[in-house]
Amino acid sequence: MNVQIKKVVFFGECMIEHRADGNVFFGGDTFNTAWYCQHLCAQLAHAPVAIYYASAIGATSQEESAFRQLLVQNAINDDFLLIHPHRNMARYWVSHDQFGERRFRFDRANSAARDYFELDETLSEALTHGSIDAVYLSGVSLAILPASHRSYLIDKLRKFKRHGGTVIFDNNYRPSLWECVDPQRDYLALMAMADIAFLTDDDEYALYGTSNTKEIIELHARQQSDRQLLVVRQGAAPCVLYCSETKTCIEVPAYPLEPKVVVDTCAAGDAFSAGFLIYFLLENDLVASATFAHHLAGVVIQHQGALISPTLLPNLLEQEHCVE
Repeated sequence: MNVQIKKVVFFGECMIEHRADGNVFFGGDTFNTAWYCQHLCAQLAHAPVAIYYASAIGATSQEESAFRQLLVQNAINDDFLLIHPHRNMARYWVSHDQFGERRFRFDRANSAARDYFELDETLSEALTHGSIDAVYLSGVSLAILPASHRSYLIDKLRKFKRHGGTVIFDNNYRPSLWECVDPQRDYLALMAMADIAFLTDDDEYALYGTSNTKEIIELHARQQSDRQLLVVRQGAAPCVLYCSETKTCIEVPAYPLEPKVVVDTCAAGDAFSAGFLIYFLLENDLVASATFAHHLAGVVIQHQGALISPTLLPNLLEQEHCVE
């Protein structure tokens, strides 16, 4: 994998978030990761990577105007953000059980992000011409697209990869988004290209019928002839790292937390991916990257909402061996 990445585009669907505490903000898996990546980079004198967000939103609502302002205020590049003339941002409502585990109710009926590749060729051209270094997308990024648009995106990513681009994939499987469609073909197509794959264990079990991390690794190792890093997230259990080049497998313990301090697990995996990715781009150290990722996720789940205040985030510079 090219660790000299300078421009990363996060593609997906950001939604208007109605939090369990009554507040309204924004959230969506790839946007959550982009947000945390950007604020980790902002801790450094010289940001190691530029963060771009690619999606489509509506043109009329106050929330969508606020979202555009949010990107500007937080220095997340909006070159690939498109405005849909007729559709709007999707919405979701969050509730929690006594352990902080979340339940969602979604309204995606008029989601602008579904039509992303009908609106503009800016991202497609960037993939074709290699004007960006890496693309980060998820299973949700795929699922919201019509089948023909998924095929189009996968084809563009194959060409991007052949010309040296880096593909980063988060499996984030939501069965309700794949009704009447078998997701395995598209997932395996992405996994065949992914330089880094963030895999939640339960999602892998639901997708492929695997039952443990060894089977997850064996399944993808059979499909992959290129170099690949698998990062298997297991909630409060250790994450498992597998490097196909060296065929090494490492367990890294999770950040220790008492269950009573867990408030909202909504973006735990998204924050983990951000922490791992930015630390890895800085240090190229797998264990230290996973340790920091666990720490970041552990902080995030102690607060309400997918996106917590940047002032609450752990400092990259305080992590052992971290350099600017």
